[in-house]
Amino acid sequence: MSIRLRNPLKMLRSHAIALDVGSGQTIITSPDGEVLLCEPTVVALEQGTSTVIVTGTEAKSYLGKAPDRIRVARPVEAGGIVDFEAARELLRRFLAQVLPDDGRRVKACVVVPHGLTELEKRTIAECCKAAGLSGVNLVSAPLAAAVGAGVDIAQPKGRLLLGIGAGLAEASVVCLADVVHSETLKCAGLAFSEAVSQHLAATRQITVGENMAEQATLSLACASPSSEPRSLTVTGKQAATGSPIALDLVQADLAGALDGPLAELEALVRSVMEHAPAELVADIGETGLLLYGGAAQLCGLDRYFAERLKLKVTLADKPQLVAIQGAAAALRPDSGVQKLLIRK
Repeated sequence: MSIRLRNPLKMLRSHAIALDVGSGQTIITSPDGEVLLCEPTVVALEQGTSTVIVTGTEAKSYLGKAPDRIRVARPVEAGGIVDFEAARELLRRFLAQVLPDDGRRVKACVVVPHGLTELEKRTIAECCKAAGLSGVNLVSAPLAAAVGAGVDIAQPKGRLLLGIGAGLAEASVVCLADVVHSETLKCAGLAFSEAVSQHLAATRQITVGENMAEQATLSLACASPSSEPRSLTVTGKQAATGSPIALDLVQADLAGALDGPLAELEALVRSVMEHAPAELVADIGETGLLLYGGAAQLCGLDRYFAERLKLKVTLADKPQLVAIQGAAAALRPDSGVQKLLIRK
């Protein structure tokens, strides 16, 4: 999905954007939180060059289909940039879609996982500048998400958050406008899709592509049993013969497919609570767990954690947007959260 800027004059007045370059999606908003662009973080380039063919949704449709002359890249993995050149060219294209072409210099507040190294954070800032931004401030994803979800993080009250994106899950305890303890795990939305792909290969002897596995995960997979009827025609090839095949599947056909990734996420949250001070864990017994990130929308995930952790679990409203909404708030002088920015 691409959303173009509707009012360039608004951007001219602000000279700033909020930016979240995730493993799965890149999102850009104005300081007031208006979404200007939301596209997959995928770019197709001519092999051996930096020439961009397509980006975003169209580039994602090339996955598993592109000939050797086209390189389809996911330049961000687990929240960090793994292909600087591809990430730079992708951001250049995305920024050109939303920024006014009048030579104005625009700064950005960029959401980054708290658990990235200083080198990884500096690489993100440098890539954003190389793509055309005049200045970059970073904001820690857990703090930004808490702000975007309406949590008063300045209070002396412990809060537990779990962010699940495409390539990274991050569990954090925040208090007094800071991250007290945080741990990350490379088990998130893409791991869900991979688990579904392996499950289908093992139980149905069908090999599916990345996009089909993602669609099956979104449409059929559920962390906790649901009474809502779900069905999907899954297409791929027969593992034994290589012939094309289409199967009509229901939710029960993916039962148990996500047991592995879910157990890893549960262990991540438990580890964070084990390492947090006892006083904050006592607070968490009252405040519960807040889920955010695009992959946190997995069917039944809130029920799964509530049952396993015996905590109140809340799925943030528009969970894929709360972190960038917090970053947008940090751009506004009247928000009171500018102190969250990490200047680069």
